[in-house]
Amino acid sequence: MELYSTILEKLGYDPLPSYEEPPETPVSQPELAKKYPFILITGARFRPMHHSEHRQIRSLRKLHPHPIAEINPDTARQQGIGEGDWVVIETPRGKIKQKAKLTSRIPSRMVESQHGWWFPEEIGEDPLLFGVFESNVNVLTPDSEEFCDLPTGAVTFGPLLCRIYPLKKFT
Repeated sequence: MELYSTILEKLGYDPLPSYEEPPETPVSQPELAKKYPFILITGARFRPMHHSEHRQIRSLRKLHPHPIAEINPDTARQQGIGEGDWVVIETPRGKIKQKAKLTSRIPSRMVESQHGWWFPEEIGEDPLLFGVFESNVNVLTPDSEEFCDLPTGAVTFGPLLCRIYPLKKFT
């Protein structure tokens, strides 16, 4: 384990680890948190899928047919969301839809969203691109410089501020 990085030091960065509040939290963005009151955790992994792979394998898709957003039951009740409902997850960058799974494993101020979703049964040509913009959490994540780790250039994919609400059904 390396606690003091001589490489980072040579590059002009702090060689010791330190805490810095992420750029989009209720602490760093209290005004934004009024519109987006929940903390979104992106990139939830699940079997049998691996990252964005295996959505096209019918037997695996039967095991896991829809993208899932895990929500605390109290939060869901306050937002008018029931188990299995389609919900909209929205950040300042966009909106996606996923199905609600209610679980007390998730704290009431947070939402956990699966990553890597696309739909091989959808049209592959532009602009649909297999429905990649419908439920893929990457639609909600930032790519601006303020969200990048300066020494590595890595983008932080969470925490992010979001709101969540039932998907309206049109009849």
